[in-house]
Amino acid sequence: MAKSIFNAFAQLPFRLVLTCPRIPGRVETAMSKTPAAETSVISTISLLALSLISTACCASAQLAAPTKTERIDEIVRYYHQDGYLNGAVLVGEKGRIIYESGVGEADFASRKPNTSLTRFGIGSITKQFTALLVLQLVDEGKLSLGDTVAKVLPWYRQDTGSQMTIEQLLHHTSGLPPDFDSPEFSGDAPAGKFYAPEDFAKQFCSGNLATPGGTTWNYSNCGYIVLGLILERVTSEPYADLLQKRVLDPLGMQNTGLLHKDYSEMGGAIGYKRHAGPRYVRGPYLDLSHCFSAGAMYSTVDDLFVWNQALTSGPLITASQREQIFRPGKNNWGYGWFVTKIPAGVPGAGSTQGEMRGDMPDNFFSWILRYPEQDAVIIVLRNSYEPSEHLEANLQAALFDVPPRMPSRQIADVLAGPFVKLGKLAHLHWLLIPFILVGLMVTGLGCLIWQKRTKAKPVLS
Repeated sequence: MAKSIFNAFAQLPFRLVLTCPRIPGRVETAMSKTPAAETSVISTISLLALSLISTACCASAQLAAPTKTERIDEIVRYYHQDGYLNGAVLVGEKGRIIYESGVGEADFASRKPNTSLTRFGIGSITKQFTALLVLQLVDEGKLSLGDTVAKVLPWYRQDTGSQMTIEQLLHHTSGLPPDFDSPEFSGDAPAGKFYAPEDFAKQFCSGNLATPGGTTWNYSNCGYIVLGLILERVTSEPYADLLQKRVLDPLGMQNTGLLHKDYSEMGGAIGYKRHAGPRYVRGPYLDLSHCFSAGAMYSTVDDLFVWNQALTSGPLITASQREQIFRPGKNNWGYGWFVTKIPAGVPGAGSTQGEMRGDMPDNFFSWILRYPEQDAVIIVLRNSYEPSEHLEANLQAALFDVPPRMPSRQIADVLAGPFVKLGKLAHLHWLLIPFILVGLMVTGLGCLIWQKRTKAKPVLS
């Protein structure tokens, strides 16, 4: 539009020169074709034209510049179209939601779409809620951060339990060995076996300490399972009831809760594992009974935005509790959050960032990032277990008005894509590839032989 306006106005002075009446008796030369009056008029019109052109160009540029919400939407659509995102995304800023959308399928069999109200397993984000429940009981005088495990749980090993404090369990410094890669927290068969939380803790969370308490940071699901059992012991109430009564109901988080067994209970998305193509295969069965207060919750992006706002302000969480939750200790871990400064060279460099991921192997993957100084949050919930391909980093770039760095399609996806589209044969595409390649080679070789034989035949005159 700006170009056409420019062309029209650029020609205007010359048209006026050609149509101006000549002054009688004046001899025109190459140097004096245009009278002074004409020159003044032309100059004025030229300036007006340039002004209008400049205004039109600026208006066109302003109309063309995408908003932050539009830039985020472009990123989300790009990742979904390339098969790198199946789930829901929410971005909030200054206390309001600036973007939210469900993408892909909650259930591929029924073609049920994901929305901002779809429930997803959130894995270790559960730890944030457990930490708050502990701090509430501490403030009520029912617990002390210095209490040992042995003091609260009589059945726990006294030799090791007397060395571990509640504060150390919260900070992952209790001395319990790291268990992130343990089979019971994986996508393998052991994770599908039922254990009541206390039975699981006795069998898997009561071993020898790897290090003295308070000295070393080791990520421990067991530590947060023990915290859940401590909460139940002190209050004589089930952990799920405490969670509902003390946090979820007061905040109005109606689509959030604790799974007692498996994902079918939440009535939301089904978990899938992504393969090349992309091709989605239903994830393995995971019994979440033993994950309990360390990773058995489900939620939605909308509810987690409510949770984020409660962590920012409001009556449920006190200023003292907020300070404790987001005070980084060893390995930058607070209580349920990794709290760091964004490094140089990254969008938002120097700003404080709190983040936590929820990993439910081969089923769900969740990620929440908070930027307290900007009063902003990014929430991504997936029901497809897949590489993130830096989606969250690109959403962060958009949040800080920096151009994203979009990924290219993986070669495996490009090669497998056509076979996935065959539908019924999709599950056999890897088996078909060698045969199809051999077939193409044989066909090509046959064509070459036929061409040579055709050229060798004499031409009849």
